[in-house]
Amino acid sequence: MTFQVAALTVACTMLLTACGGGSSGGADGGAVQAISFDFPGGQAVAIPPDVATTRLVATATSGGPITYASTTPATCTVSGDTLTLVKAGECSVTASQAGGNGYAATSQRQLFVIPKQVQRIVFRNPGAQPLDSTPVALVASSSAAGKTVAFTTSTPDVCAVSGNSMVKVANGICTITAAQAGDDIFAPAASVKNIPIGTATSPALTFLSGYTDSAHTAEGGAIGGSAGSNMNGWWCNGSCTTTVPADGSSFAFGFNLKLDQPNDGSWIGGYWGMYVLPAGLADLNKAGDTVSGLHIDAQAAMKFNLAQNLEWFNSSDNKVNVDLILGHFALKNGKDACNVTLRAVLAPTAAAATDYSLGLKDKFTISESCGLTGLDLWNELQDYPISKINFGADSMNVSVSSTGLAKPTYPSQLTLAGPITFQ
Repeated sequence: MTFQVAALTVACTMLLTACGGGSSGGADGGAVQAISFDFPGGQAVAIPPDVATTRLVATATSGGPITYASTTPATCTVSGDTLTLVKAGECSVTASQAGGNGYAATSQRQLFVIPKQVQRIVFRNPGAQPLDSTPVALVASSSAAGKTVAFTTSTPDVCAVSGNSMVKVANGICTITAAQAGDDIFAPAASVKNIPIGTATSPALTFLSGYTDSAHTAEGGAIGGSAGSNMNGWWCNGSCTTTVPADGSSFAFGFNLKLDQPNDGSWIGGYWGMYVLPAGLADLNKAGDTVSGLHIDAQAAMKFNLAQNLEWFNSSDNKVNVDLILGHFALKNGKDACNVTLRAVLAPTAAAATDYSLGLKDKFTISESCGLTGLDLWNELQDYPISKINFGADSMNVSVSSTGLAKPTYPSQLTLAGPITFQ
């Protein structure tokens, strides 16, 4: 755009200059103009060989052309209206308008920080270790290709570190940090693991401590259940009950399968299950990983208290499937929302309330891989939270009646009492 300064404007400009300027004019005697300069920051520096760029956008009230310049060329450079992010750090860019056509020259600066790329350290806890002379290999990697991770201990009285090995010194919790210092592209990162040695045990992690009502845990997680049979339309149909006492100490879910005539030996099918979710979670994410839940470090077992109604306990099959549904999401068969699930099968030892402990490594297996291959159970527990726990009937009660043979009722009920913890 070419600016032609009118003769009248020139004369006025000269007059104002001779008179010491005017209150509405710029330093060179022209009218004051303003520049609106969009904020160009927020984007992280790119990982070489890629280069991060962004378009600079600014406008002047005069309508004249804008030029851009970087005053921090070691961090960011400008070519035309393209800003190139050279490395992380402070970037200063100035948008200028040269003036003319009655307007004074002006400029506007944007100062911002170019962030580094986030670096993630993958360091899986090897789990509880016996106190012996066998060194433990430490394995960690960085999401930044080619970066070396270093190990240190903050508990030298319990364990020592030599390169990529941990040496056991005494009973206790060994705290190991895997760290990578970062550089001009990547931010520093670290991951800390607490490894029980000898007689030491990991601290208990609480999935839930109790219940507030028939729909929520004390921590605000959702609870519920579902059941049904071919004899009642495959749904509760008024035959399900959810019970939470006023003190919030337990959660019971039951299903009463009722027949209008004696069982003639025909096949009876059915399903039964109850579920609990962690603090603040109403449901799993249906489109990606669920990030909320309980993260396992070196905890070895799931602990809970469970009661089973006497009829179901006395039936031919009273086993309970305990499912740990992880936050790891995938589309099974390319279309069905799915979460990787670990399962242990519990055979209750009594109908009355009983404490149970299920070893995470020796009792659970991957029961649902969502079509993914090469999954490792311990790695899954380390990398993803436990986002939901299901207690389901391996085979609900369809044989032991609570009302007699004329119009039999087959109840199936479990009661969770107290907290669910991992230790």
